Amino acid sequence: MRKDFVSRQQVNLIPERLRKAEETDATKELKRYMWDLYKEKNFTPMKIMIVGAGGSYPAAIFAKHAVGDKVRTPYVEAAPPQTAIKILTQFDHVNFGEWNPKYDLVIGISYSGRTPDIKYVAEICAKKGFNFLLLTGVEKSTLSDIYQEDNKVKIVSYFNPEDNTGEESGMISMVSTLAPTIIFDDSWSSKLISENQKALIDGEKFVSDLDISAIASKLKIYPTIHVFYEWDQLPTATDIESKFTESGIANVILHEKKNFLYGRYTSLYVQNFALIINLTRRGEFFNNQYDKNLTMFLREHCKKMSTYYIELGTVAQMPSQWNIEAMTKLPYLITSIGEELGIDISEPLKPFPKKVVELYDYRGDF
Repeated sequence: MRKDFVSRQQVNLIPERLRKAEETDATKELKRYMWDLYKEKNFTPMKIMIVGAGGSYPAAIFAKHAVGDKVRTPYVEAAPPQTAIKILTQFDHVNFGEWNPKYDLVIGISYSGRTPDIKYVAEICAKKGFNFLLLTGVEKSTLSDIYQEDNKVKIVSYFNPEDNTGEESGMISMVSTLAPTIIFDDSWSSKLISENQKALIDGEKFVSDLDISAIASKLKIYPTIHVFYEWDQLPTATDIESKFTESGIANVILHEKKNFLYGRYTSLYVQNFALIINLTRRGEFFNNQYDKNLTMFLREHCKKMSTYYIELGTVAQMPSQWNIEAMTKLPYLITSIGEELGIDISEPLKPFPKKVVELYDYRGDF
């Protein structure tokens, strides 16, 4: 293990950082705020949008499912910032924007609280009179120059002043995905030390059972990964895509399992790839025949192509628990592969390209 890598240092701190995040009142505060809005709406279904960029986008997708259950509404959508901006403003040029959809709440997820595009979403919400909530990992007072809390703007922070592990450094943040995910799922509240902590330990065991050296060598030659998922496993699938892409290790192709049947299998036959990750449900309760047949096909095809096959799954029945247990394994997998390739996944590019920073900070129109 490359202990000198920032990514190794950060993955070793994940259990403590998550424990400290969950010790805060963020989950209760989040739930109470949304419930109060729900009561204001006379318990009619609310229309909610959840926005996340980069590593926060998988957390936004997870939150879509969790929030829908929490406030009993089917009208919840997750979007990256630019999609959110287009949805919120698409009819601004027609009838003074009266055709634009109306939202009861827009939630932005930003670990730093300073993501430019999330701030832009908040500004649009202010113009339209929508409630905006920011979920962040930093102390509220550090954002006073950007956000002012009032009856339309709410900040919920999972920053814990007793967390002395320090801020995450580098481009890829592990906690910025995992912490919001856990905060949104209140069924795991106060269970981090037991179930969730066990899942983190399982992550290290999961990696130790794999031939990481061989997988990394194959990825160096053919940097392509195919990921197979079901609809409620999309948070994990998106997290895999985000981390492998941002680290520069591999391009990731996502396949919803049944949709794979309609021609997408062609790529497995005509293109070289290094790895298939199959998101599975373990236990007899979940073993439908299609999934069994697909799993058998993927295993046999990888063997035939001399590539590698990984099953990432848990016995958890609830989608929220399944995703959390699976997502806690990913930092260990990506970090271990990165170390074998000599890639510090938290700092894959040094120095950081100046032009990319300019694009990140861009505030103009699209």
